[in-house]
Amino acid sequence: MVQQIISAVVPVAVTALVAVLVAVIKALGDAGVKLIQRKKDAVAAKMGADTYNQRLAVAKQVWGAVDEYFRITPSVAKTFEAAQAKFTEEIHKVLPDITDDEIVQLRQAVAGEVNKGKAALTSEALAEKSAAAKAEQDNAAKALQSAAEAVQAAQKAISGTAQADGGKSAA
Repeated sequence: MVQQIISAVVPVAVTALVAVLVAVIKALGDAGVKLIQRKKDAVAAKMGADTYNQRLAVAKQVWGAVDEYFRITPSVAKTFEAAQAKFTEEIHKVLPDITDDEIVQLRQAVAGEVNKGKAALTSEALAEKSAAAKAEQDNAAKALQSAAEAVQAAQKAISGTAQADGGKSAA
């Protein structure tokens, strides 16, 4: 009788035990897959950041080369379009697999870093030039006023001598 109970309970117990083990293994497998996926994403993000930093460094070097090209080649007119085209051409030589959107983003990032100190200089320079121009304008206005007063004084002197003559010069 005990043998019959054991024979009836063992298959049920084994089935339950297998079901529990399957659930545990599935949970551990899912957790392992998630962990591996997070690690993979972290490595991809780091590689992306490293790639971006590497491309940014290359873009800075290309920017310097393009700037130098326009500085030492006086026959080439430096316009924004020409500089952008030269930058695009040079960066394609160094990084042939880069997309046009990535080039635009890198160019803007480099331009921002290169020009970040120039805005304050330009504002200060404009303020100084404006103050100098205003001072020159004030000096010119004073000189004009003095000249106008001198002309008026000369006209009074001429008309005063003509009246003092009393018409003697007409006779």
